[in-house]
This record gives sequence, structure tokens and C-alpha cells, in this order.
Amino acid sequence: MTETGHTTGCDCGCMGAGPLLTHFLKSLGPSDQVSQHFKNAQLEVMKGLRTFLDEQIAARSGATTGTAAHGTRIVVE
Repeated sequence: MTETGHTTGCDCGCMGAGPLLTHFLKSLGPSDQVSQHFKNAQLEVMKGLRTFLDEQIAARSGATTGTAAHGTRIVVE
């Protein structure tokens, strides 16, 4: 509560400027729909990179496509 008797948006001493600034900065960014679109696009790019790397690893390791490469078994004492 302030000296005039009414409360501000928060109790941190910023006199309500913090929540207003946060709201202002959020309104400068893209909408939720646009943000979700970019997140989905980023995921698709990462999936493409993973596929590319998997192909490169398979080509350099000499593994044929369609068979899973297995490691060598060792006995652990």
C-alpha cells in the first residue's frame, strides 16, 4: 500500500513499472500462432539435420542401409 492508500501492481518497489514493462515487451514480439509456427519449423530443421547426419555416419561406417550396426560384445568381470 502506498501513502495515498491504494496498491500498485506489485510489491517489489518498482511502483508497478515492472509488470507494465513486461507487458510492453511481450506485445512487441510475434503472436502465439507465429511463435508456434517458428518452433515447428525449427523442429523440422533439426529432424532434417539428424537424418543427414545419420546418412553420413552410415556411409562412412560402411554399414548397409536397412541393417542395424551392432557393437562388439565383451565380457565384463
